[in-house]
Amino acid sequence: MKTLVIHPYDPTTDMLRAIYEGEDWLVIDDNISKSQLKKHIVDHDRIIMLGHGTENGLYGYNRFIIDSSYVYLLRDKIVFCVWCNADQFVYKYNLKGFYTGMIISEEIEANMYKVNTVEGEVDTSNTVFSDAVRLAVNAKDEDMVGIVKENYVGEGEVFEFNRERIYHTCLNED
Repeated sequence: MKTLVIHPYDPTTDMLRAIYEGEDWLVIDDNISKSQLKKHIVDHDRIIMLGHGTENGLYGYNRFIIDSSYVYLLRDKIVFCVWCNADQFVYKYNLKGFYTGMIISEEIEANMYKVNTVEGEVDTSNTVFSDAVRLAVNAKDEDMVGIVKENYVGEGEVFEFNRERIYHTCLNED
């Protein structure tokens, strides 16, 4: 399976590199043109999109790297959408694959959502989450969330908050 990783460079999301390190996948982490990115999406079966974003898409380089203009290309792909509120993007455009809702990856987000945290908990959560997603990336479609939740385990409210916001829609579901 040809896999494309779209992970706009941002030091605050470096921990997500664990998901694809050592894999023989094309990684786009620089500011690429829309036409080049669309060509890469067409040429791949699975698209892993990682970083910061909103319900409008994946953000990087002061713009949306992935937005509604890519949906027609993503509909027939296996997608991994790991950014805050990716679930709203996935639902709106009826995409299939693994995705997250609002997940806490920075202490400021824990404060915004009134999630109690102790020093180091968010960093630990980020590391454990990335490792858990790595284990699920190559799993059978229907096993992805189970594998992530089985391996994304830790003490504290951040883990509890994030575990409730990990989702999956099988390719054969409508």
